[in-house]
Amino acid sequence: MALSRGLRCCQRVLAWVPVVIITLVVLWSYYAYVCELCLVTLTNPVEQVAYLIVFHVIFVLFVWTYWKSVFTLLLQPDKKFHMSYADKERYENEERPEVQRQILVEIARKLPVYTRTGNGAIRFCDRCQLIKPDRCHHCSVCAMCVLKMDHHCPWYVQDTGLYLSESKGCLNPFLGIVSACLFLLSRRMSLFLCLAVYEMAILGRLAWSI
Repeated sequence: MALSRGLRCCQRVLAWVPVVIITLVVLWSYYAYVCELCLVTLTNPVEQVAYLIVFHVIFVLFVWTYWKSVFTLLLQPDKKFHMSYADKERYENEERPEVQRQILVEIARKLPVYTRTGNGAIRFCDRCQLIKPDRCHHCSVCAMCVLKMDHHCPWYVQDTGLYLSESKGCLNPFLGIVSACLFLLSRRMSLFLCLAVYEMAILGRLAWSI
């Protein structure tokens, strides 16, 4: 039991490694753009202000959307999809699979559920003990059922679900614009800025691929 808890604790800590990597890359890119390009390389004050304003507006939007993507709470099925104590006891005590399927059908009649499994059975999660709503799937990493789950994303430390899809939809364009700012607004690129552009381009590819 103690070993299992230790492994789960290590898993939770290691799950945040991708977020730490992205944070460090973004901080490095911010330093390269603001300090190396705008404050050191550029000498025209008007040009410096223009570059900084455009970049910071997009950068703040990027940080805000990434923060929302990481810390948005996953939306789980409503309590009405969970089996009652009596139904759960009746389902678990029944050994015949066909009768178990019939019990699930009776419970699902009261619920707005339309999708079925490949063999036409009601979609039921044995771990969460609930009737799965449409487009709901169980995530083995998060150990829960998530509405409109697409996949588990390590860069956000959670699943791409109902609310997270909206945040990611905003995050990806902002990240692309930040990368474009780093590339297009740099006419005299130092080594620091070259690294920043390269790193932000990698983040852009990661964001669009997930």
